[in-house]
Amino acid sequence: MDIGLLKVFMAVAEEGSISKAAQSLNYVQSNVTARIQQLEQELKTPLFYRHSRGITLTSAGQTLMTYTEKILNLLEEAEKAVLDSPIPKGSITVGSDTTAAIRLPSILSAYRGKFPEVEVHLEIGSTDHLINAVLQYSVSGAFVDGPVEHPDIIQEFIINERLGLIIPETMDFRGLRTIKDKTLLILNPDCMYRMQLEEWLRDEGFRLAKVMQFGTMEGLLGCVKAGIGFVVLPVSYYNKLNVKDGIRCYPFPERYREVPTVFIRRRDLYMTSAYHKFIEELKEHLPEAVSCGARASES
Repeated sequence: MDIGLLKVFMAVAEEGSISKAAQSLNYVQSNVTARIQQLEQELKTPLFYRHSRGITLTSAGQTLMTYTEKILNLLEEAEKAVLDSPIPKGSITVGSDTTAAIRLPSILSAYRGKFPEVEVHLEIGSTDHLINAVLQYSVSGAFVDGPVEHPDIIQEFIINERLGLIIPETMDFRGLRTIKDKTLLILNPDCMYRMQLEEWLRDEGFRLAKVMQFGTMEGLLGCVKAGIGFVVLPVSYYNKLNVKDGIRCYPFPERYREVPTVFIRRRDLYMTSAYHKFIEELKEHLPEAVSCGARASES
């Protein structure tokens, strides 16, 4: 099976249109149509449903798409392995959740200073989004809340983040009773921080009252300052905030406070010298999580 045919097939599947695929590939439309027909003839099965809104994959096409992604990514990894050199060069794409990203600028700066021939791209997203991005090869590695259990993923421990309750400055904090009827403000409904809080609440005989989801960290913290609710964040994130007016941080008790940050990548991904050096730089520059200077009551 010709690799060129698979590349055309993938473009058509992703675009959902012969004409759009032709534009993205810089081919004439008839050429794309002929290649798809050739592939269908070779496989003796239709790969697309044709309809007025464009085209969609048949069940056979979906199966072929899964293998095509693996084949093309394997070829890309083979090329990286052959062309890789001890001196890092090229580009790397790294994913990070919002809170982990606050640690990265100084690390990226130090890394670029040592290896100026490497171009680093950063993608910010939730843990679920980044796990999917790694599995789909759209990012080569990502920093997420761990642990991550998936047969196709390798994880490497980076650091234990220590969690804190971020509350309005006007709130008189007297342990969990203070927040038991308050609203938890979140970015991601399935984040590990929320799970740790719920475990702490459950062990103390409380339940989470209300939850409100936000699209941005700025909006979330603004609502904490306005007294709308509270948030759970790593203490390291709070300490690096430029403006802490209107909010305070109380660390979780030791039993519930630590959430590991891990670096994940696909098991079949070739780690270039650029990536190896990036991980080394990360471990060298990551400071230990530190206290925010206040002590939380157990109840």
